[in-house]
Amino acid sequence: MKQINIFKSIANLVIVSIFLSLNQKVGAYEDGSNYLSKLGTKDLEAAIQYGISQINMLARYEDTLTYAEINVKTGTPAHGQLIDSKPTTTGHLASRDAEIILKASQYLINKFCLRYGISRSQCAKNLAKVKLDQTSLGKTCLKDNQDSIACDGKSLKYRSADGSCNNKKHSSWGKSNTAYKRLIFPDYGDGINSIKDLPSPRILSNSLVDSDNSPDNFKTLALAFWTIFIGHDLSHTAVTSMLKTNKSVDCCNEYGTKLAPRHTHPACAPIIIPMDDPFFSSQRRTCMNYVRSVPAIRPDCTFGPREQLNQATHFLDASMIYGTSSKQSMSLRQLTGGRLLISSNDQSTQLMPLHIDGSNSCQNGNTCYISGDARVNAQPHLTVMHTLWMREHNRIADQLRYINKNWDDEQIFQEAKKIVTASIQHITYNEWLPALLGNKFLKKNQLELLTNGYSNLYDDNINPSVSNSFATAVLPFANSMINETLGLYVETRTSNSNISLTNHFNNPSDVQINLMDELIRGLTMQNAEKIDMKFSEAVTNHLYSNPDNPKVGGMDVVSLDIQRGRDHGLPSYTQFRKYCGLETLNSFEELSRVMNKDSTDKLLKQYKSVNDVDLIVGILYEKPEYSSMVGPTMKCIIKDQFTRTRKSDRLFYDLPDVFTKQQLAEIRKVTLARVFCDNSDNISTMQQSVFFKPRSTANDLLPCKSPLIPKINLKHWSDLYHFNQ
Repeated sequence: MKQINIFKSIANLVIVSIFLSLNQKVGAYEDGSNYLSKLGTKDLEAAIQYGISQINMLARYEDTLTYAEINVKTGTPAHGQLIDSKPTTTGHLASRDAEIILKASQYLINKFCLRYGISRSQCAKNLAKVKLDQTSLGKTCLKDNQDSIACDGKSLKYRSADGSCNNKKHSSWGKSNTAYKRLIFPDYGDGINSIKDLPSPRILSNSLVDSDNSPDNFKTLALAFWTIFIGHDLSHTAVTSMLKTNKSVDCCNEYGTKLAPRHTHPACAPIIIPMDDPFFSSQRRTCMNYVRSVPAIRPDCTFGPREQLNQATHFLDASMIYGTSSKQSMSLRQLTGGRLLISSNDQSTQLMPLHIDGSNSCQNGNTCYISGDARVNAQPHLTVMHTLWMREHNRIADQLRYINKNWDDEQIFQEAKKIVTASIQHITYNEWLPALLGNKFLKKNQLELLTNGYSNLYDDNINPSVSNSFATAVLPFANSMINETLGLYVETRTSNSNISLTNHFNNPSDVQINLMDELIRGLTMQNAEKIDMKFSEAVTNHLYSNPDNPKVGGMDVVSLDIQRGRDHGLPSYTQFRKYCGLETLNSFEELSRVMNKDSTDKLLKQYKSVNDVDLIVGILYEKPEYSSMVGPTMKCIIKDQFTRTRKSDRLFYDLPDVFTKQQLAEIRKVTLARVFCDNSDNISTMQQSVFFKPRSTANDLLPCKSPLIPKINLKHWSDLYHFNQ
């Protein structure tokens, strides 16, 4: 008996010894960093080859979807969604390698992390430190992301169309078709790629959104559409398409029900509509199309979590007017007199060129216009804004041609583009940001502009890349500022009629020709809605709807924006508060310190934890701070973006060597009011600050000829003027 006990004791000691040994081994690789850093070329290349095999299998599967005609149908709401986010050829080609790296990263997690009990999230962080340079994709990644772009004299003097060569040390920084920047490490369900399991976006939209109007008594609709306009300059997120053909992916059939598993593309993440949905149940629609955003290779050329591609340049450089590639830019030019193309030779109309194949830009094949951004036709006021700036470019080009008869087309075009870009930058920082955030905040955070002389803020170590959180969760706030009814105002500033936004998504036919001035006045007279969780049903039930069949409805912008945030792995609202150095909120009760109590009560019913609240939901519910339209978390993300957008731009308008002192003084006179006056058809009066409602006591309507709405004097761009100086 004593001998048996001795054997038992020895056995127990052996077990304990083995257990301690295993624990020490796991402890050595507790965060996976030691192990992953020692992976050899063979292991990493095996992962890449696995990724390639998976993508090849996907391509064969896509053939079966093509044969089954599983794609987006023209005229459907999903078609409108596709117009808004269709991948370019360049963006599509860039996505294939990103997909391979994602599959390879998942392979590495499964093979080398999970066996040691290392969490997926920790493994993802460590994989993001493992370089691709030892693999067959290393050279491709380095070529696209590591500053191998050759920059000539022209691309250093003037902006390149694709944003490259702005930074002389890092020529690829800010280039179109590169990844968004992360402020916080992404948060995916599996650490790498999958969307986290959270409450249904459509149920959240139905429960949290109020459709009542909440007009801002002081701000105009122009503020909302300037947000959208410059938002399109800074970001353009595309949806995944078929790898071999770039054809569309559809996740719901045309009747609004979910596709069978055999017909569901891996990029599908459709939004499930509840059977008792207050709007869509009458049409028996239970599926809202959502295709995952195009992935991008990580800018530091590593394995790791999914990143998203920005098809726009990352600079505030008027790319929504001029395009994001040299080829696109050339296609928009008349190639004579430095002018942009117009749709006819009739100088009195000056409309943008027409799209030959309307179905690519409009849902119903009606008249559509071409600009530097595919979303030009999305809403009437946005189309108007594009038209105004196309006219502004041509107006400036004509004057430059007149005062410099020796300039050729290229020089006139580049100088006119330079003035237009500077004007957009000046309006954004001098008019839009103060109206949105308040002058006090700008001054405190070094976003205030100088009134004379040059700034010295440029820093070539600052990366201009647009943050994923800004593009995905912040910019959509403009959707809450829009009303279903678009007022049409006559010169006396009375509105005798209106049009319905619901009937004009991607449908600009006859709006520009007949209603241009009425819509411009509407931008300056109609109240913007407050930035909050109140949205018009035009965007929550009828987005991209077909005006010929309005009862079917469209899509829900709130559901789509929530799902996009999750698709992009954006961390929660509370994590961003922590990033911004704001008060930590650990319970729904504590949320009431920064939100209204009825808002927190709604959140409590929908989310299991305060740490689950989606970023876009949290920032829209936050109470705006004094003299600001938004709360502290949104202000933090906006501040980060526009600080970097200014400091990282070698060609920002108020830096030395961009303009002469006299030219810079003229740029500082630019206002959006002057642009509206100069480029409308027949508007004779305007308030000085178009983002604010006109009032008799301040910001009253003035004649467009008034010196209080100053004109830019282009004589300072004359070669003869400089010669005489």
